[in-house]
Amino acid sequence: MEAWKRFLRLENSKFVDLFMGQLKATLRCTVCGHESVTFDPFWDLSLPIPSRSGQVRLQACFDLFTKEEVLVGDEKPTCSKCQKRQKCTRSLSIQKFPRILVVHLKRFSPQERFGGKLNTTVDFSMNGLDLSPYWAGQTPCRYSLYGVANHSGTLLSGHYTAYCRHPYTAEWNEYNDSRVHVMDQRNVNSGKAYVLFLELAGSKHRSGSTHV
Repeated sequence: MEAWKRFLRLENSKFVDLFMGQLKATLRCTVCGHESVTFDPFWDLSLPIPSRSGQVRLQACFDLFTKEEVLVGDEKPTCSKCQKRQKCTRSLSIQKFPRILVVHLKRFSPQERFGGKLNTTVDFSMNGLDLSPYWAGQTPCRYSLYGVANHSGTLLSGHYTAYCRHPYTAEWNEYNDSRVHVMDQRNVNSGKAYVLFLELAGSKHRSGSTHV
């Protein structure tokens, strides 16, 4: 909370209220067990995709993002208790979820040659996406999808489209340059999904939606 208050003293706006979250990073020394915790704000989460092809669940991307990492060799940090570089583990969790969560799927990988892209289909829930396992809190944390930015092509040449859910009719529409048309919800999930926009359950104002 103190880290969050310090951040708000420097930057506080409606955009922060809607889109800003907070990450918790825990560094633990494997020799003495000392833990060092830091908190950092984020506008979006960039999630790695654990498979180069086929289909994976969005939760698998979160699992890989929050997976405990072992720091050895040149990556060994200095333990503040041991006062020397030690083998440590580093793990991430989400301390504060934003009302609007922006998830970037890392489709462009350094391992892909010639600007290639991972076309893996990331399976995501349209409603009731439970992200509680990745939260430092205790109560349920559920999101509903309301927008997807899609990318077709490669790193060198591509085209963007968007799928958006109407806040009142709940119909899904495809936006492709100047063309807009109603689409089948079953087609929202595809291997072209690049950025996901999710809304925290119960975050709407009485006067309507928080969509901007």
